Amino acid sequence: MSGKDISLVLDALIEQDACFAIYRLPGEQEPRFVMQTTDDPLLLHDFEQLNEKRGFVIAPFRITPASPLIVIHPDCTELSEVDTNVADKSREKSVAKKHTKYRKSDYDALFQQFHKSLLNGEIMKLVLSRSKTLKREDTFSPGQSFLRAAEKYIHSFVYLFHTPQSGTWLGSTPEILLAGSQNEWQTVALAGTRFPNSGNVSWDDKNLREQHLVTSYILKQLTSFQISPEINGPYTVKAGSLAHLRTDFSFSLPDNPKTGTLLKTLHPTPAVSGLPKDKAFQFILEHEGYDRRYYTGFLGMIDPLAETNLYVNLRCMQIEKNSLTLFAGSGLLSSSTCKDEWKETEQKLKTMASIVK
Repeated sequence: MSGKDISLVLDALIEQDACFAIYRLPGEQEPRFVMQTTDDPLLLHDFEQLNEKRGFVIAPFRITPASPLIVIHPDCTELSEVDTNVADKSREKSVAKKHTKYRKSDYDALFQQFHKSLLNGEIMKLVLSRSKTLKREDTFSPGQSFLRAAEKYIHSFVYLFHTPQSGTWLGSTPEILLAGSQNEWQTVALAGTRFPNSGNVSWDDKNLREQHLVTSYILKQLTSFQISPEINGPYTVKAGSLAHLRTDFSFSLPDNPKTGTLLKTLHPTPAVSGLPKDKAFQFILEHEGYDRRYYTGFLGMIDPLAETNLYVNLRCMQIEKNSLTLFAGSGLLSSSTCKDEWKETEQKLKTMASIVK
């Protein structure tokens, strides 16, 4: 299929309220496709319920009735076999939501509130995120934007999914949460961000400390499963115009791995929430001021008998009838400054904004 044909099919599936995901793994040339054609997708209420499940997982930051944990069963895995000429599947257009314009003064006030908890030692790290809503132009195509992102961000996991329960999301993320097959598995600690103008990247104490906190957390969680991983890093990786610090963990799992139990232990990592885990998570829910939904959740294919590739949902947008909502966040430590963190989120928002045409 040509790129134009692919985008037309994807846009038609969204219009028909179909349940599908298309994704391209880092470094691969061709995207992979899954679509559920029978019944509704599986809706779960606990990450541990993913044990022994197979399908494309769409996990939120926090599971709620409005943002369930979704598993798309792969009834169809060939985009060329999809029939989009089913008129009675076309959905009614939803009423456009009203979005409040997010001002820098709002961010400044939130930063001060988050920073206060870091300064008094209650919490070691917090991730403060924000959203930015753009008008959706009549010419915007989710399918074309997916192909544009896949071409531009070759070293990231790029995806487009739609379900009746989640709506439509598009994103590009460099962060593995859990990937592997049989006896070879990996996860990563990705924390620390710079936006260099050249090939040379220097790391200050704040970013090095942030990376150390995430690395220590993941090592502790893996050790609780009697896992002794091989560790490589930290080292610098590029994701679009950004640079991150990354540490790799390679390890073995039992013959019948309880991947859902491990995912519940890992998610949310300090890279998207903070430390201590429970206290930071609750602080964000109470003070951040909006529902992240599937931003900073995780997604990808899970298959106990074959290959699992799950990524943290970082650079992403929610696509609605008349609007596109982009998301970005940054990790705060006691040494953080509002000016630097705002600038970091502005840079991260450009990842998705650059593919909107």
